Amino acid sequence: MIIDSLILFMSASTQTFIAFAIVGMAVALLMRSWLKKSPGAGCGQEGCSAVSPEIKKLRAKLKR
Repeated sequence: MIIDSLILFMSASTQTFIAFAIVGMAVALLMRSWLKKSPGAGCGQEGCSAVSPEIKKLRAKLKR
């Protein structure tokens, strides 16, 4: 396989650097997705169509 032959010719420090680079990129992508704010996501707002009208009426009564 081509990848096996490439790994044999790379030094240990090169392989370590590439591994850290891949892990660093994965961590950066995860942190970006965790820290990114998504306005209006989910059904926490009044305009959510997943909540039935009966539940909306019950919530309005409970808020009073």
